[in-house]
Amino acid sequence: MYRTPKADQQNIADLRSTADIIEEVTDNVTYLGFCNPGTTDEAAPSWSILKIEQFNLVQPITTRFKWATGLCAFNLQWSQRAGYVYQYKNF
Repeated sequence: MYRTPKADQQNIADLRSTADIIEEVTDNVTYLGFCNPGTTDEAAPSWSILKIEQFNLVQPITTRFKWATGLCAFNLQWSQRAGYVYQYKNF
């Protein structure tokens, strides 16, 4: 059974706590990786990757949640996260 993370402003902390790996690229960009249970390799095609972008870091803050390929399909490679196209969810 796949875990399907949902993204919204109210559960950023929950998403971070359930992610299997977190990469904070800058103050404005964070990648969260979610993998299938039993995954042992960041190059295995068993990841779903969420990119969180924050803008206007003073009120009001704009936060964008985009998924690699627009899906939460657990078929991507964490090691390739920088090369994927990120889109708003399509699931």
